[in-house]
Amino acid sequence: MNHVEHFTGTYEAQAPISHGSDEDFGMEIRLRTLEMAVRENGDVYHEDVPVISGNSLRGQLRDLLARDFLERLSTDDDPLEVSDTLSNALYAGGSLERTAGAGKLNRRLIHDIREYIPPLSLLGTAIEDQMIEGRLDVGQLLPIATETNGYTDRGGDHSVFEFVERTFYTRQDDREGGRQEGEDAQQMKYDVQVLVPGTRLHHDLTLRSGHTELEAACLGHAFGLFAERPRLGGMSSRGHGVVEFEYDGGLPAGNPYTEWFADNRDAIRKFVVDLDERVA
Repeated sequence: MNHVEHFTGTYEAQAPISHGSDEDFGMEIRLRTLEMAVRENGDVYHEDVPVISGNSLRGQLRDLLARDFLERLSTDDDPLEVSDTLSNALYAGGSLERTAGAGKLNRRLIHDIREYIPPLSLLGTAIEDQMIEGRLDVGQLLPIATETNGYTDRGGDHSVFEFVERTFYTRQDDREGGRQEGEDAQQMKYDVQVLVPGTRLHHDLTLRSGHTELEAACLGHAFGLFAERPRLGGMSSRGHGVVEFEYDGGLPAGNPYTEWFADNRDAIRKFVVDLDERVA
């Protein structure tokens, strides 16, 4: 499609959301923040605002689509196993291989991957010495608050810091070895900064110009898989990150993708097997 499609939506925390900073704060896990220019009454100041990285959501969508893709190509009698190289391309975005001299663009390879593996065309990957640019931009998730009104246009009327709290957990050192006889197990306490339940977040998705209807349907299917267990951030095993979400006007339907897959499964599998033999 020779046009750009934008989707905006809102997420609402149903449980605490923790999304750790890249910085090390010792026994405290702080929220990831982004320095933003805040305009208020004609003045401009900078504030470190908690955000959820768009890359973390993108990574979840990639994992869900990769697992679903391989499961659809497998049966109980004939499971499909792929090499580490192809698995890395599907689940982690791949890695470029070094080649002697200047690399050449392999248009046929890129075309065939886009045709037979829509998740890689949608989200992008690197395989061999080829970089395949994704067709989807996934924005940061911004709390709807007074500090972010200039970016979300959602009319937040509370400061973002009213949605930030701290909780704590303990970890028991229950190793059998490494302690002296009679020594008690040590209990370690660590603090976690969270966005509280009820926090609402604004989100943007963009399908770039040149995307296909199949890639749009792949996006819709990805969020259908995400909706089965919607989580943001980390510590989901402790109950964190549960969200409800809705995109204004909805997202593309996912069934054209699953119908295409069913109609072309044998050809898709043959291509994947041949590609795996090539890159392994």
